[in-house]
Amino acid sequence: MFPRLFLPAAIFFLLSCQPTQRKANASEIERNGVKISYTACGKGDTTLLFVHGWGITKEYWKAQMRHFCDWYRVVAIDLPGFGQSGKNRNDWNFNEYTDDIKAIIDQLELKNVILIGHSMSGDIVLNVANKYPAAAIGWVGIDNLRKPGGPMSEEQQRQADTFLMQLTSHFDSTVSIYVKKSLFQPTTDISIVNRVMNDILTSDSTIAIKVLRAIMAVGQREQELMSRLPGKLYLINSDVAPTQLDSLNKYCRYGCEVVTIHATGHYPMIEKPDDFNVALEKVIAKIGDGKNR
Repeated sequence: MFPRLFLPAAIFFLLSCQPTQRKANASEIERNGVKISYTACGKGDTTLLFVHGWGITKEYWKAQMRHFCDWYRVVAIDLPGFGQSGKNRNDWNFNEYTDDIKAIIDQLELKNVILIGHSMSGDIVLNVANKYPAAAIGWVGIDNLRKPGGPMSEEQQRQADTFLMQLTSHFDSTVSIYVKKSLFQPTTDISIVNRVMNDILTSDSTIAIKVLRAIMAVGQREQELMSRLPGKLYLINSDVAPTQLDSLNKYCRYGCEVVTIHATGHYPMIEKPDDFNVALEKVIAKIGDGKNR
């Protein structure tokens, strides 16, 4: 299955015989003195903008760049604080990350952007859609937003505070227990487990904890943010945990649609990249057909 190209079959055949645009080029932009590293390839009139989750980097989208760069402009970024992007920032709230995404779109002059956010970046997608509704034509979450988050109860807040205190005191051991217990399946390849563990454990723990605190804050606004989405929300989620579609549709004005990946952990784009790419093709086609509004 190929992505929807908006081209007649004969033209597609001719284009498929031409040299590909798969070579990805690494570069950077700057916003308020903070470097934002990105990798880009392709020349299509639609842009796939990939944003990674907590503790990892743009390198997790390599299989998607290889797959989609023949047909689309594809950009994957390192959020500040992670990967090759700058760490010289004092405030790690999600409004800053939202403005980082807008800066990438504006400075690279990206057109017809489909914004794709994994894990915590589902909330970045929601925030961008609220603050800059014209910045993208489609909004896609990857293994996230399974139910609309709202204000924490007192007990939930106590648990969150305790977890953050444990991270501050014992980052490596707390992360090791949480990641192995919560984010993988027993069938997950050990090389993937080791890769994720290493990336999280070698990230800047001070920044990682501040970002996690920001995740907990913005997560309590998901119901509000979903209610103002300017189009349909698409999710590509593993089926090992339920996605509460009825609840999501209650808040998403234009509805929510879920495409499932069977039996992966939290990182379907590297655990089952072929299945993930097919799922994303389906979502791109629906957005291209105007089914996101």
